[in-house]
Amino acid sequence: QFGDFCNTAQCIIDQFISSGQAKWVRQSGLVCLLPHGMEGMGPEHSSGRLERFLSLCADDPDYFPPESDEFAIRQLHDINMIVANCSTPANYYHILRRQIAMPFRKPLILMTPKSLLRHPLARSPFKEMAEGSEFRRVIPDEGPAAENADNVKKVLFCTGRVFYDLLKAREDKKLEKEIAIVRVEQISPFPFDLVKEQSNVYKNADLFWVQEEHKNSGAWTYVQPRFLTALNHDKDVG
Repeated sequence: QFGDFCNTAQCIIDQFISSGQAKWVRQSGLVCLLPHGMEGMGPEHSSGRLERFLSLCADDPDYFPPESDEFAIRQLHDINMIVANCSTPANYYHILRRQIAMPFRKPLILMTPKSLLRHPLARSPFKEMAEGSEFRRVIPDEGPAAENADNVKKVLFCTGRVFYDLLKAREDKKLEKEIAIVRVEQISPFPFDLVKEQSNVYKNADLFWVQEEHKNSGAWTYVQPRFLTALNHDKDVG
């Protein structure tokens, strides 16, 4: 119903969901759908406390796993739980489907902004859910900026519904060729490989993380050190 409904369950999340496999060698496929989006429903109702769950994730921010064809599945195997904030119906469908299809179980914490249920741009063609399609950990910019990557001045990395706010602002200011917007759909385990790939596409651009939450909330404190690891400190992240 609302993101704050998990508040009184925090001790259960801390003691059992995030650490059950490490403590008792018991896997859990629990899925938590938490409305989240700072959408005017009140400071508690509108926040699923994304930062709380990310603080419980057991990956090393300074370690870039070896790149291979099994990079994504190996990360899922090694993590204690998955945290995501999807921006398209297709990705929402695929992450739930993947939860069932994986050969092992991990808890899934999924931010589900209510406004995207009725947002005219939050839609997916059927081909993105048909055979051959899959969950996209990162969704690159697919507009004019991607076609002229060398001329892009800024790359905005974001997650969830704020993407549509950025999309509208970029269109209003006619900056489609100068600013690229990249969506990090799966926040944890962090997609080091795809963030590195996107930074290499826009070699002349400054990179920024954009979020709707306050600086001490949301994904910022989790993603900042991981961005630096993914980029090998080659670029400044603002």
